Amino acid sequence: MTPRKTVRIAFASLLLLAASFAAPAASAQTPPASPSKEGNSTGVALQQRGLRGPGAELERRIKAAAPRTMGGNGLAGAMGGARVNVTEDAPREILLPIPQLTDGQVPLSFFIASNPPEAVTEYRIWSRSAGNVVVLVTLEGKRQEVQIIWSSVVLMTPWNITPETAPFEPYRAATPCVQSTSERIVKLADTLWPASGRPDEFAANIRGHVERMARKSDPKSLDALGILASGDNTICTANSNVAAALMRAKGIACRSLAVIPLVSRQYEMHRVSEFADGDRWARFDTSSLHRDIPAKPWQNIVMSKSTIDDERRSMRPRNGVMLGCPYGQSIELPLSGVVLTGRDFFWTIGKPLAEFEATEESARLAAEAWKRFLETGALTQGQIDARAATTAAEFSELLKAE
Repeated sequence: MTPRKTVRIAFASLLLLAASFAAPAASAQTPPASPSKEGNSTGVALQQRGLRGPGAELERRIKAAAPRTMGGNGLAGAMGGARVNVTEDAPREILLPIPQLTDGQVPLSFFIASNPPEAVTEYRIWSRSAGNVVVLVTLEGKRQEVQIIWSSVVLMTPWNITPETAPFEPYRAATPCVQSTSERIVKLADTLWPASGRPDEFAANIRGHVERMARKSDPKSLDALGILASGDNTICTANSNVAAALMRAKGIACRSLAVIPLVSRQYEMHRVSEFADGDRWARFDTSSLHRDIPAKPWQNIVMSKSTIDDERRSMRPRNGVMLGCPYGQSIELPLSGVVLTGRDFFWTIGKPLAEFEATEESARLAAEAWKRFLETGALTQGQIDARAATTAAEFSELLKAE
């Protein structure tokens, strides 16, 4: 993909998301299930004392890092944020995806803050479904504009510390945004199916078809059939839905992932596809930001892996998200009374910080520390210090600090 087209994908996604803010009030009143309705814990409160300085320092380091593409394992910096307008005098909660502990990536630290600081009464870590972890931001009951900024350091490692255990079978079924049994999808899948019958070659053919699509009309939704009718290939969410539908039409499990590409460019959020190849999950970028099949593990920071239930919610109207976007892949605004606003209403960026091969021991130590963070809401000094490492030896030494 050329740089121009890459920017176009991100910009188109922003325009569609912004357009959805004008949805009728009745649509905004149809929220997805809340944590309490799903029967899960309301989460672990994040311990914020003493973290303003380290968080600000990490933000400066990420901003100052040279713009380049990550070329191997090591430490990656990620930042993101949202700007919301609270329109009712009642507490409101928003949901933000964060870097996940999965496959060969290990989050090392996570910092979050708001402006004004008193606008947020609490941040909580919540495991919402299928291992996806999010942060729930509780806004005080006051009409105001609030800016939220988060930053994180993630270890990209060759060691598969947390292997993917999701079963393939559920991801072979049709859903509202992945209409794999429709006649149009089935015929197209037959056309693109390779003589070899290899899923990776099928993935390449799917990507080629998406690249050749010609825009005929404005898309009205991001589901697979809707975007095929539109012909608009500049929206990564829709492209991933198309890939999942075509894969499932051939009985191949496939799902979309929300990711932050490590290419030093700002996105609302990027989406890639993950499909069953033998006994493993393999990734590829339907929108061609990266052309490797399977994608290299250090190319993207995974923020959310869609579940079948996430896809089922995709065609229900939600505040701030266009129809067809699986639940949990972007910011979620479950209730009325809070809307996205401003030019930086929702954004992410990922940059390489240092490339090195961490030892298996240090990668496991980092994973254990992150799991404790999810249980307690508190970072260790080692996690805070290790964000500045530039070599494998320095990373191990800093991580072990008390």
